[in-house]
Amino acid sequence: MKTKTILLTLSLLVAACALPAGAEDFAMLFLTARDLRTTQGVPAATAPRAELSAMDQVEAASYFADRETAPEAVEKGLPGEPAPVNLGGDGVVKFQHQWTHEALEIRYRDANGRYIPEALARIKHLFRCRLTGREMDVPAKLAELLDIIQEKAGNRTLTIICGYRSPEFNNALAGNSDGVAKKSLHMKGWAADIRVEDVRTSALRDIAKSVKAGGVGYYPADGFVHVDVGAVRYW
Repeated sequence: MKTKTILLTLSLLVAACALPAGAEDFAMLFLTARDLRTTQGVPAATAPRAELSAMDQVEAASYFADRETAPEAVEKGLPGEPAPVNLGGDGVVKFQHQWTHEALEIRYRDANGRYIPEALARIKHLFRCRLTGREMDVPAKLAELLDIIQEKAGNRTLTIICGYRSPEFNNALAGNSDGVAKKSLHMKGWAADIRVEDVRTSALRDIAKSVKAGGVGYYPADGFVHVDVGAVRYW
């Protein structure tokens, strides 16, 4: 039965790849949070899936809520990865993923100011795409930004709602919402949607804006703040 289920799932995935433009938007809506979580450390993209059904509405709503501004949507022409800059944090980040429930507390910069590749790889894995399980390098500058925000928020753990989005995931979101940017900085691995327990969303927004290191989006109704290491701008 397991073999038949896996073969059926693979057949559906192959069929989805052959769909015409726009049709994958419909296919995306048949994934659940259970389908997307990892299995014993295996990325979701390669883990066997028990079934395909409707994506958890709460999680889906959190992705649709992030309506990035037009300037971000046209930043495709930005130069390469943002140069790392020490923004004043202690070099340690503490994350909790909203949907996978994975926790990570790790030193990403040593006492001599050198970045630790293994630590950045752990952050990269935590920030992986929720639809495909694919990973994208996270700029050290984003780690620095999240680090200083964490410290200014009382050194509390940051809850990561969304990190990297694969093109497939972002296009599916954009196809189902007028507000999701089609060229989001989430697709570069340069952005994160965050919240902090016991810290007001407005206070978290003000902390992020005070750093002046990138974009800050404020979503009080949904209880999170978008931060990125693109151009400094606010919405």
